[in-house]
Amino acid sequence: MKTDVIYCKSSESMSEIEDESVDLIVTSPPYNIGIKYGNKTEKGSVIESKSIKYQDNLPEDEYRRLLKTVFSECKRVLKKDGSIWINIKNRYINECIVPPFWIQDYFQDMYLKNLIIWNFDWGGSTNRRFSPRYEFVFWYTKAKDKYNFDLDAVKIPALNYRPDRYKSQLKNPSDVWKIPMISGNFLERTGHPAQFPEKLIDRIIKAGAKPGSIILDPFMGSGTTAVVAKKNGCNFIGYEIEQTYVDMANKRLRGMR
Repeated sequence: MKTDVIYCKSSESMSEIEDESVDLIVTSPPYNIGIKYGNKTEKGSVIESKSIKYQDNLPEDEYRRLLKTVFSECKRVLKKDGSIWINIKNRYINECIVPPFWIQDYFQDMYLKNLIIWNFDWGGSTNRRFSPRYEFVFWYTKAKDKYNFDLDAVKIPALNYRPDRYKSQLKNPSDVWKIPMISGNFLERTGHPAQFPEKLIDRIIKAGAKPGSIILDPFMGSGTTAVVAKKNGCNFIGYEIEQTYVDMANKRLRGMR
């Protein structure tokens, strides 16, 4: 089985990957929120063309069928002690918030260990409701109690550390992660319109994998999962339907050498 490769094809079929051969899956599927990516707009009009063009607006039944198929393949290739981490957010449809809890229907045969709140400082704003400043990360394990989790690798400084009460000044991170979104002046910024930060993926990989592990991202995008995997001594496999993004990810990977 080939690793350290990004296939330019849909992950609905991952025939290149053997059964139960992947240690960790990290991904952020399309949000299906109807945004026309690739254009800069102002007051509803396109004022600048940038990056590639695609529209994130599948019919809802087709969108959910796509994710069900991809997640089924993910479970097939995942090792018995492996886990899946999925970044997804609320959608605003017909003037109503639609939380993504429906994805739990696809994981009735797995175990939800944490529902992480990823909190960030900036983003879109509105004057008709409070500005959204968080997304979710669902963490599922294939096994009930025997799964990879290295807490020591991701512990953080304790603000209220008392040497007379605690053995260490490090503590377990909570299920609320305050990590900045990627802004235009970040060195890791690419031309991808929905890039998640390396720091978010780094914590997941450090907690759920070890050097030499195989990490899969079925919606690879700009290659962040692959880049962070290599930084942590892991191997990766990715799928991405847009050749522009495959090229972008491979360029990032070449820049690491």
